Amino acid sequence: MSESNQTPKSNLSRRNTALIGLAVVFVIALLVNFLAGKMSFRADLTEYKTFTLSEGTRNILQRLETPVEIRYYVTDSSKVMSPSERSSARRVEDLLSEFVQAAPVKEVEITNADGEFEKKRVKMLSVKKLNPEPNTDAEDSAIIDGLQAGSSGETGNELYFGLSVQCLDSNEAIPFIPARPETMLEYDISRAVSTVHGGRAKKIVMMTGMSIGGGFGGNFQAPPQQPWMLYEQLVRDYDVEVIPTSATEIPAGTTTLIVVHPYDITDEGQFAIDQYLLGGGNVFAFVDPNFFYARALAQQQPQQMPGMPPQGGPAPTSDLDKLFQAWGVTYDSNRVLADLSFGSEIIRRGNFSPTFLTLDRKALGSEASDPGLNDPMTQMLNQLNMLTPGAFEINPPEGIEVDRLVLTSKENQLVGSFDADPTQEGGADRIREDFEPYGKRRVLVARLTGEFKTAFPEGDPSKAADEAPEEEDKEEAAEDEEKAEEVDDSLKKSTTPGRVIIVSDVDFIYDANVVRRSQIPGLNIVIPEMLNENLTLVQNAAEQLSGDPDLINVRSRTSVRRPFTRQNEWYREAQEKYAVEVESFSEKAGEVEARLNEILSQTPEDIDQALLSPEVQSEMRKLQEQEVEFRRRERELQKEVTKEFRRKLATYKFGNALLMPALVILFGIGLAIARRKRIAAR
Repeated sequence: MSESNQTPKSNLSRRNTALIGLAVVFVIALLVNFLAGKMSFRADLTEYKTFTLSEGTRNILQRLETPVEIRYYVTDSSKVMSPSERSSARRVEDLLSEFVQAAPVKEVEITNADGEFEKKRVKMLSVKKLNPEPNTDAEDSAIIDGLQAGSSGETGNELYFGLSVQCLDSNEAIPFIPARPETMLEYDISRAVSTVHGGRAKKIVMMTGMSIGGGFGGNFQAPPQQPWMLYEQLVRDYDVEVIPTSATEIPAGTTTLIVVHPYDITDEGQFAIDQYLLGGGNVFAFVDPNFFYARALAQQQPQQMPGMPPQGGPAPTSDLDKLFQAWGVTYDSNRVLADLSFGSEIIRRGNFSPTFLTLDRKALGSEASDPGLNDPMTQMLNQLNMLTPGAFEINPPEGIEVDRLVLTSKENQLVGSFDADPTQEGGADRIREDFEPYGKRRVLVARLTGEFKTAFPEGDPSKAADEAPEEEDKEEAAEDEEKAEEVDDSLKKSTTPGRVIIVSDVDFIYDANVVRRSQIPGLNIVIPEMLNENLTLVQNAAEQLSGDPDLINVRSRTSVRRPFTRQNEWYREAQEKYAVEVESFSEKAGEVEARLNEILSQTPEDIDQALLSPEVQSEMRKLQEQEVEFRRRERELQKEVTKEFRRKLATYKFGNALLMPALVILFGIGLAIARRKRIAAR
């Protein structure tokens, strides 16, 4: 009896112990989850540390001497925001938490309740989260800070989702946070913090004959033109001024002069650039032998009379001939660069263009020691695009150092502008047929640094003495020359080392080549989608010449991409197969054509009769049959390429999907076998 009575008690005791154990485990899990949430701990396992603050951001935060506050406005409600939008809001909050953790604690003077100054240690960056519900103080604050209410893309409800960064009286707003990579948001916040703390102390002057800053462009009846994206990005960080290419003087206080497509520049304009550079200035110049979008800009010009076509517009060719000669730069303004290795597939036209260049990291150098791979301006870039660019060959004079940052491949050649235009029928084919590779890499982007000499040794061209009339005697002419020499106070050589960056393509920064704009529903905000990293390079260069170098580090992280390079390799291999087929067919067609010409040459008296002869008809049928066979083989090849690509892609997807589960199963089986062996050993 005693044993039977003890059995239920033993089972009950075990059951209670198990329940208590489960309850304890549940409580521990809740505590661990709660503590982990409070600690905001995240492990970044990505290759490029995408979710870790960059060194540039940390440097910017360490320089803070005055407290900065970020007000984070988000309509945090499941009734308003969709699950994906709430997830995005949570990621933004996590990123802001990392900003706060990286910010230093410093001793600053504050005013206490009695109006007296006292020193106190405070965090240099703080974040305040606000939920701007309708008719609340938080909503009023959001409106004052420059935020706009938009509509949810999934629920259609009105919501706020933006930031306001403030330091003393300076404020910078991000009205609406778009769905884009976390590294891009890091740059936006870092730029805003740097701007409100340091101000826009740097001045950039843009010299151009185009309406790069937007406006009416001389036609007040038409809607104003939109500024170029390059201009919009620069005005966020600098004091930007636009001057014409005929300007005779660069404004005082200019830290960087950007010259864009100087197709109409005068000698006086080049002299102004020359004197600014010799005074220790920074020059960033874009020239082009064939500005592809010049025709599109010409169509935007106002009509002179009703019914008349647009007049004017920029010429397709630009040059800085006198300055280039003084800098040791050789540049042919009438020849366009074609590159078989970096040529692009024109999707809309379905053909290959060797003058539309897609430049990968190979264009930055072939070895790790090349400047393009290590320079902060380009070291994290992956893709650049150029349309019908030119090329530079640089033999610098004494005292000038050259960094060749972006280069062509060895498979390059300079061609005429007509063949360079992919819209012209047969241009690309003519380039490939007559292609003679240069065998050396040409320069597309370069930086020159050092002590320059003037391109105008005779002085200011606007003050040059007029030629003496024939009746004037030699003595008076000599006196005029002496007076001209006396008033010539222009610089002949650098007083301070200067820097020049030259780019052989203006399409490189034109909107149609670099950005796609999209409107956020319910908001008067245009969000740009960058098509390549051209503007990133330009902004990096502007920062290097006149701005905050730490922002280069932050911005470059926005361009980290993982392109599917294998796909390009597969298509390149298929293209090589296709090229072999084309060459074979061309040889056979040439043989048949030669035979036809030989037969026709033997009967010159009656060409029509010769064409109807059985021998000629037989050769023509053979040529047609070979052409039909080639077209059939071409279709089969395309099918094989597609089939091979899909097979490889499916293999990779299948392997990626099964790899981790298979490893877990194998680990579990191995663990079970090991345990069974240990039990058996006992």
